[in-house]
Amino acid sequence: MKTIIKYITAIICVSIVSSCGDEFLTLTPKDQLTDLNFFQTESDAQQALTGVYGQLQPNQTYGVSIDAADIEWAMSGDLYEMDGSAARIEIHTLALPASNTKIRDMYQQTYTGVSRANFTISRVSQMEELDADVKEKILAQAKFLRAIYYYRLVNYFGGVPLVLEELDASSEMEIPRATAEEVWAQIETDLTEAIAVLPETWEGDDFGRATKGAAQGFLAKAYLWQEKWADVVRVSEEIINSGHYGLVENFRDIFKEENEANEEIVFATQFRGGNDGEGSNIVYRTAPRGAPSEFTGSGAWSNFVPQGHWVNAFEKDGSGKIKDERYWDVIIGPGEPHQDMPDFVMPTSVPDGWSKTGYITTKYWQKATIGMSGVNAPVLRYAEILLNYAEALNEVGRSAEAMAQVNLIRQRAELDAKSTALGKDAVLDAIFYERRMEFIWESAGAFSDLNRRGRFIDFIRENRPNFAQLNVDSKPWLQTQPILLPIPREAWERNKALEQNPGYTF
Repeated sequence: MKTIIKYITAIICVSIVSSCGDEFLTLTPKDQLTDLNFFQTESDAQQALTGVYGQLQPNQTYGVSIDAADIEWAMSGDLYEMDGSAARIEIHTLALPASNTKIRDMYQQTYTGVSRANFTISRVSQMEELDADVKEKILAQAKFLRAIYYYRLVNYFGGVPLVLEELDASSEMEIPRATAEEVWAQIETDLTEAIAVLPETWEGDDFGRATKGAAQGFLAKAYLWQEKWADVVRVSEEIINSGHYGLVENFRDIFKEENEANEEIVFATQFRGGNDGEGSNIVYRTAPRGAPSEFTGSGAWSNFVPQGHWVNAFEKDGSGKIKDERYWDVIIGPGEPHQDMPDFVMPTSVPDGWSKTGYITTKYWQKATIGMSGVNAPVLRYAEILLNYAEALNEVGRSAEAMAQVNLIRQRAELDAKSTALGKDAVLDAIFYERRMEFIWESAGAFSDLNRRGRFIDFIRENRPNFAQLNVDSKPWLQTQPILLPIPREAWERNKALEQNPGYTF
């Protein structure tokens, strides 16, 4: 089906029946479909929903490249960007011009997800012959997806144009920004409505779809941003008490392609290996450039590598050896073997082309990959649910219980438990330390979490060795709370009703 979808930044031709991940989202393309004859059957409605899921896959949305690596972990300074492209350097150095192409692409692709969700909600709602239960579940999934696309936008840009209807060629395109409060309110509405309908689990080919727990998890994250601590506690306890989630005993096993249906993954972007458009290039971005192809497969770029100061932040034993199992499960450094391919050993003197810092993360590089990777991108893990819960518990005066959650994470990492008698500030520091060591190269734990609590500048002052070169005091966009990314210039060129965020120019 081909339909012209007009959204905030452009008039874009979007195929709603695009590809989208593992088998439950795989489609057979159909020719000669139009808006008038497409929404006739359940299959048509499911294919439209597949298009909404499909927009999770791009690197610009929830594919753990631009979101998790370029923005989250490069801005916090714990990942180093090897390729040195101008757009990445701008982000890494916190220059953040409105012309930055990575930020532009993320904004546009996320709005494409919103557009697809609106289209699906509009058209499926009008299908009178569709089974009521099927319709409810499709609409609930589309609302969940619209909510997490808007979550991404308000997280990075603050208030943005809030569009909830299908747009066409006659729609008004000069749409001003809503307030951040209005966007958060809509996210809460969509997620609450989704929670009332979504199942707790999906079986068989439906594995990977949005669940009640995933919607609750994002609702808790939305509450965190708004400092609605009691609501975070309530929703987190509902997730925990559901009994559907837990911490996987071995940290590395969380990410393995053959173990994707594990109890820790609350929601993930689905990929399937091969060359059919359903895969990810995450292995290419991870494996060391120039290493033997028998270990890397058909490509290795080592775009993002862990910084030495992040590695040095791991807790060590009396001999100076890292004792945190998270390091040994997903990182290799000089002279260390790959966890799943022990015949691959990092040289004691690591070539600059492999890694400028001497380290590689192997969360997503598990084997040599011919073609694209089928490793899923984690979006929300149970470990984050627990740390979000801990943060809220600490704010409502239940700090001892908060540290109990933190100690669950530490126990899995084979670290000693910390005292449950710590003061409120020390508990918050402990929570953020675990975020930092737990979520490297995931969408949690770095810039956004630090930013929402006003901790980002203090963090990089303390932890980025190049802090003095960042010239933070001369960059007015870094003086706001929260820090916002610039509204892209190309978005403004198409919608002059947009106002720029403080400190930036178009």
